[in-house]
Amino acid sequence: MIARSVVFGVLVCASVAPRGAAQDCSGVTFLASAAAVTGLAIWDIATVPASVRHYNERQVAIAPLVNLRDRSYGVSFSLSFGRTSRPAAPLQAPRSYKSPSTGLFLSLGSTTIPMATGVGMRSGTGAWIFLGGMVVGPSVGHIYAGQVARGLGTMGLRAASAAVGISSLVPCFD
Repeated sequence: MIARSVVFGVLVCASVAPRGAAQDCSGVTFLASAAAVTGLAIWDIATVPASVRHYNERQVAIAPLVNLRDRSYGVSFSLSFGRTSRPAAPLQAPRSYKSPSTGLFLSLGSTTIPMATGVGMRSGTGAWIFLGGMVVGPSVGHIYAGQVARGLGTMGLRAASAAVGISSLVPCFD
C-alpha cells in the first residue's frame, strides 16, 4: 500500500510540474522513483507465496453435463468463494497444484539473473537488461500463480515509476 502511494505521488508530481520544472538534476526525483521501484519489487516478490497458496485454495469446476434420457447437454461452471467445497464434477480434469516455493524462485530468478547479467555487461544494453529484470521479474511469480492482472498491474507501476525517474535525469545530460 505504501509503495503504491509513493509511485502514485511520484507520477502525480511529474505530471503536474511544467516541463522546465520537471528537470531535477539533483536526483531527488530519480531517488524517489528508484525507491518506489525497489520497494514495489520487494513487496511483489514477498507476496508471491501467498498468491500461489490462494491459487491452490480456489475451487473452479467446469464440466460438461450430458443427459441422454432427455437428450440435453450443457456446461456446468462453479466457483467456490472459500466456503465448503462441493464434490468435484465427475468429468472434471484434476487441477494442478502449484508450489509456493516455485513461484518465489521464479520471481527471484527472473529478477536477479537479468540484474546480475546487466551489471556484468557494463554497457548501455546491460543497463536496459538490469532495468527489465527490476520491472518484469518480480511479477513472474504472480503470473505463475494465475494472478495475471496483479502481475501486469505491478509491472506497469514499476515501469511508470522507472520512466519518471529516468526522464527526470535525461535533460541533465544534454
